Amino acid sequence: MDDIINPENEGDLLAQIEEVEALSSIYGDEWCVIDEASRIFCIKISNDLEGSKLTACLQIILPPDYPSAAPPIYQINAAWLRGLERTKLANSLEDLYVEHVGESILYLWVEKIREFLVEKSQSSETGEV
Repeated sequence: MDDIINPENEGDLLAQIEEVEALSSIYGDEWCVIDEASRIFCIKISNDLEGSKLTACLQIILPPDYPSAAPPIYQINAAWLRGLERTKLANSLEDLYVEHVGESILYLWVEKIREFLVEKSQSSETGEV
């Protein structure tokens, strides 16, 4: 762990620790630590709607210079998410990062994905694509 902490990224590491603690508190069992030393986390996100329940898993790797200089590395796992929809969601996450560069953005990302799931569920219920 000593090799990760240096004066340049100590502030980032402290920001990451605070952000992870906040997310764990907010999301409870939905938030999981895959490898704390490597800064790898996962959260299961659902649309919270009765009936058609869509879920996605967001896996995140926090680089040493996040949030000051680098975005989180992420992967969205959802069998139903393909093609244009996957691209649209990825673009919206990247837009959020650009709007909030230098800030902790994981909460915003999780809520953006949840909003996407709700919209997708509602459009499939009304027959839209």
